Amino acid sequence: MMNMIFSILGLAGGILCAVGDILFDLKGKNNRKLGTSGNIDSNWINMSYRRFGASILVAFIGDALIGFGFYSLVDQMKSVSGTLAAFTAVCGYISVIAGFFIHTVLCIQPIIYKKIMETDNFKLADDTLEAYYKAVMPPFLIGYGFIFAETACVVTAILIGVLSVPTSFVLLNPFVFLIVGMLLRKIKPDLFYDLPGIILPSLGMGMFGLIGIVNLL
Repeated sequence: MMNMIFSILGLAGGILCAVGDILFDLKGKNNRKLGTSGNIDSNWINMSYRRFGASILVAFIGDALIGFGFYSLVDQMKSVSGTLAAFTAVCGYISVIAGFFIHTVLCIQPIIYKKIMETDNFKLADDTLEAYYKAVMPPFLIGYGFIFAETACVVTAILIGVLSVPTSFVLLNPFVFLIVGMLLRKIKPDLFYDLPGIILPSLGMGMFGLIGIVNLL
């Protein structure tokens, strides 16, 4: 019973994180990429500070709930494969931390940019964010690595039968969802310039909760 509740919470967490993504990244039309690395969005200047704070708060709650989904999966897996369950537990635990870190890092960028641009000093804003990127990039990349490792653990569990769900469920993961979002933007940029690409990876994280639900049925 508790595993079902935790899996449902994991699915809900992915949906909440998607809401957080919308608050952060729904920039609207005519947005342009600026700066040395092209990581500055021109429409940040028109977005409220409150949106970024709300996005961080929603992601905090969402990632915590995703953690319950991972816990449920691990508990379901351990009776079949203790080793794989242990790897999943470690990668899942770090993935939740990484997910919140990555989201927060992204939300802080526009706050810095907007505040500096109150002085109308684009060069200072660009130079500051370049230094910021260099500082956060190592844990950022390591975090993505653990999210990939967690995904690999779940995919492996499905393929070898540790989780009794349809094989097609290997596609229910953040990286497949990310690729779909990127393809939609490439194929129809006028329609998919923001949604649904920005929310798909978070929904992919929530799919681990759905996998846990189906495995329990």
